[in-house]
Amino acid sequence: LRSSVPSTLHQHTTRGNCKERYTSLHLHKSQFTTTKEMRHRYILSFCFFLISANFSHISAFTSPTLKKVTIVSSLKPLTVTSGKGVKLFNSARSDFQEGNPSQIADFDALLKYHGAILIQLGLIAGVLKGLDIGYNLVDSPDIPTFALFPIFYAFSLKSRVFNPLDNERPNLQKAVEGEQSRGFQDRVMPSWTPPGPVFPVMWLLIIGPLRAYTSALVWQTNGHEFLHPALFALIFHLAVGDIWNTMNNSEQRFGAAVTGVLCVTASALNAAYQYYTVNETAGNLLGLSMIWFAVASSLVTATWRLNPSPETEELDPLYPIVRADGKQTSFAWFGSNK
Repeated sequence: LRSSVPSTLHQHTTRGNCKERYTSLHLHKSQFTTTKEMRHRYILSFCFFLISANFSHISAFTSPTLKKVTIVSSLKPLTVTSGKGVKLFNSARSDFQEGNPSQIADFDALLKYHGAILIQLGLIAGVLKGLDIGYNLVDSPDIPTFALFPIFYAFSLKSRVFNPLDNERPNLQKAVEGEQSRGFQDRVMPSWTPPGPVFPVMWLLIIGPLRAYTSALVWQTNGHEFLHPALFALIFHLAVGDIWNTMNNSEQRFGAAVTGVLCVTASALNAAYQYYTVNETAGNLLGLSMIWFAVASSLVTATWRLNPSPETEELDPLYPIVRADGKQTSFAWFGSNK
């Protein structure tokens, strides 16, 4: 009986120590999970804040402190005041029936925008697939980051080469000097618009290298595959951005550019999330670009509010409309815009 007592005490002590270690490990894991979840919640909250801030810019012109805006309808004038909803669909449908060019949706442009995205995605997918085939044939070892960097950097800055629309960026030299260029200083812009040199610095020295480096990290993590869903999410973001350049810079559709820049921001957020699922470091780094897209979204929205249509003196709708000057969206590969 005496000899069995220490054994029993030893078993209880051992079980107690194991239970304490398990509890400690479980608490440590729970703390790690909680910290990780809190970080994700902060990121999501920040993104929702950005979206809501831009929507507040869009709806700001309905404030009672500002001048009332009258939207022309074929049935009766619709005065927008605080507390009343704007029935854009009914207004656009009525104007379409009456042939009011100031509100008719440009379905031809919409089809060409979507067609251009499909063409661009198809061409880039072919290039990425070719890189995969070439890499497998050569049976190369792991490619270092510095060798992958130029490939993804070129995609980041020259993706418009694969887009058939006219989506030329503002002239770099004129933007640095603060002179007028397509998409910059060729319209009324907010007083808080960043100086001209900020834009090329952001795209050439920050956004471009950030995309290239994070893409290289994803490639090295995903099993050396160029045509990968995560990498293709960034390609889709670039394609949406090229269409936005067409609407904002080439065609000066200020209302549609607001909707477009929100789509660009959403696609950038999706690309960062897809990168995070493959490589957490790459996703976190690419997510930093959301700060710039928040500034860009606010700038585009504020510019839209400052540039009413010269023909109707009203703000452009948030969708492409038939232009009063008769110009149409056309593929730059087959001729310039009419």
